[in-house]
Amino acid sequence: MRKIKNQVLDILSREDISGSLSLLDQYPPKKVLGPVFSGLLSPIQLTRWHAVTAMGHIVSRLAEYDLEQGRIVMRRLMWSLNDESGGIGWGAPECMGEIMARHETLALEFHCILFSYLVEREDGADNFLEYEPLRRGAFWGLARFAQEKPEIASRAFRSALKALNSEDDPFILACLCRYFQHTDSVPGELGTIVSPAGRRVVEFYWNRELSSLRLADICPAL
Repeated sequence: MRKIKNQVLDILSREDISGSLSLLDQYPPKKVLGPVFSGLLSPIQLTRWHAVTAMGHIVSRLAEYDLEQGRIVMRRLMWSLNDESGGIGWGAPECMGEIMARHETLALEFHCILFSYLVEREDGADNFLEYEPLRRGAFWGLARFAQEKPEIASRAFRSALKALNSEDDPFILACLCRYFQHTDSVPGELGTIVSPAGRRVVEFYWNRELSSLRLADICPAL
């Protein structure tokens, strides 16, 4: 297992993850899940993002022949975001979005959970992620989900619109721009809200590449 872990982490550290994912297919999905989870905690930002991509690849592959195992992984990610887990859940909402982007059944079953992390409900009973670094991950997961499953992701429009009027973090705004772009639902106020931060630079992982971009380069309304 240590050998497999080292091999998986080596794959995740490579620049071109798209060309390396086939190497993971040499192993049974269950054997590489643990090493990929550990990749989410890497001190190297690109390795962490590649672990998110790999998680979607592996779990979608696993769920094709054992759907219940795919559900178990999704529940494990959800549990890691629960205060009672004793952890922080680094990378969990991003992985949820990536997995659902790649697997229709898991998307239909779990999309409401991802949506519940985005904004506070008026009645106070919710899963809202108060810790902003985790919330950034949830918004990235939403945007990635919208890229592949826009019809389902569009159900979060009201939450995304509410977040647009309450969030000021450039990374979250970039994710919202991607979300609205892919769901073909760009609100009229998007440019007015985002333009003051348009020159801010964010490290943004998209289409399996990590780039430093101005918010104005990401947002279609600017």
